[in-house]
Amino acid sequence: MGDDLKASIDALTKHMDLLQKSIEANAQAIHDLSVTSSSTSGGRPGTGEHHQDRPPRHWHPDFPHYDGKSDPLIFINRCESFFLQQPIMHEERVWMASYNLQEGAQLWYMQVQADEGTPTWPRFKELLNLRFGPPLRSAPLFELASCRRTGTVSDYQDSFQALLPRAGCLDEAQRVRLFTGGLLPPLSLQV
Repeated sequence: MGDDLKASIDALTKHMDLLQKSIEANAQAIHDLSVTSSSTSGGRPGTGEHHQDRPPRHWHPDFPHYDGKSDPLIFINRCESFFLQQPIMHEERVWMASYNLQEGAQLWYMQVQADEGTPTWPRFKELLNLRFGPPLRSAPLFELASCRRTGTVSDYQDSFQALLPRAGCLDEAQRVRLFTGGLLPPLSLQV
């Protein structure tokens, strides 16, 4: 019985060694495949990273929808990101965006088409902002400068961030000063 046990242990040991070698070979093959695919996909060799300014080619985002109930800048930005990632011709941009309008925004676009036909993409963005963006009488930079923390810092940060895209071109130092000033004392003094 002792010899049978020793033979079983030896057989198991050999089997475990074969399994270990198989696992190591598979791990090496996976590593080699990873290095090859990352170097051919535009990333840095061996890191598996893709090019920084666009997603991988196999990723197909859904086109955004817009119902007219929120700031159109978000919709426009998502459309333009989609157009950069997917090779969309300029003539097709308004068609794609208008097809994905919903509810009140779709009704509005039907009237735009009746009034002036199919607009160009820049004109579409302008009309969308005129209809669903802030009123023309608004002063976005003034509103940003007037933004004050009245509740939590997180709520203030959300309000500030929502006003920032319409305020125009501001450098980082200007944005920091506006944000810090809106925190109000004593918090603004500590920052």
